[in-house]
Amino acid sequence: MSVVPGRAKKDATRGLRLNMIIDWLNKKTPYGGVTVKELAERFEVSERQIYRDLSAIENYLRVPLVRQETGKTVRVGIKAGYLPGLSPQTATVIFLSLLQQKGSALSGHLNEIKDALVSTLFKYHYDPKELAVEKLQKRIHIVEETLAEPEKVGGLFNALVQAIKDSHRVKIWYYTTHSGEETERVVEPYGLICKHQNWYLVGRCLKRNDIRVFRIDQIKDIFPYTTERFEYPGDFSLSGYMASSWGVINDGKVCRVLLKFNKRVAHRVKNVLYHPSQKIEEELPDGSTLVSFEVCGIVEMVGWLFQWGDMVEVLEPRWLREEMRAMAERVANVYQKREVNDQPDV
Repeated sequence: MSVVPGRAKKDATRGLRLNMIIDWLNKKTPYGGVTVKELAERFEVSERQIYRDLSAIENYLRVPLVRQETGKTVRVGIKAGYLPGLSPQTATVIFLSLLQQKGSALSGHLNEIKDALVSTLFKYHYDPKELAVEKLQKRIHIVEETLAEPEKVGGLFNALVQAIKDSHRVKIWYYTTHSGEETERVVEPYGLICKHQNWYLVGRCLKRNDIRVFRIDQIKDIFPYTTERFEYPGDFSLSGYMASSWGVINDGKVCRVLLKFNKRVAHRVKNVLYHPSQKIEEELPDGSTLVSFEVCGIVEMVGWLFQWGDMVEVLEPRWLREEMRAMAERVANVYQKREVNDQPDV
């Protein structure tokens, strides 16, 4: 059997172009696809060749395409639901990221999504005899807080996502922690924040006429006002609004916090960035390290500091140092009372 000179190279070149076309279509489909003329110009071939390539993609590579014709213009995209090819490493990362959401507001349809992804992601990349996906799942243990009613919270979460997409107001019934009461608010939802897999809604509260943050698992119910649209403020940036916040609270009071980390835990602040403003100020002769932060919403930082116990000392500001000392005394007092009450009668 004779081989036509240059044929193998030509086939390889076309195979590469087909994959590049699929990748480009996948990127452009969310924006309405791409015209045959644009494809021809991008890949420097004739429009007739592009039509042949699209036919090969559809009939031989089994990638479903959709075409929209407007006069003589043909716009092409990938049919909804198609998942592009991924490397085994990328497929595994996606699979593990799904497992991480177990028990969160996103877990409502988790098993359904996981099954669909697994059947597609691992269809061509893995032989089940060599790598059992379920076996992999059993060897991954996620240590996280979980919601008591993830499906209910997930339903509220979906309603908020829709309101954000459509820019319409919502009425929420919200449990306020500090007062222990349920309040009714009308909110213009600006965006969502996720912290340790807990989701928060950021929006303008019409009752307070100011931006507020609401923890989604403390929202008891939602009523969407689908006909009441609002204008998203052009000068508002969610990332900018949260830039200085230690957690999810922005009280507008940014101040410098200076901490001394014991030598036993100093390595952690060198390996982990707890806040964008984190700065190593000095490494002391005894092995301890001075670290500074420029943050607001310090009320959330207090709980984080207390978790370190005697491994961290607040040096500045003075009022925060005093607050930590007072909190330590209150905690010690709780345990002292318990010891006194547990003393046997004489």
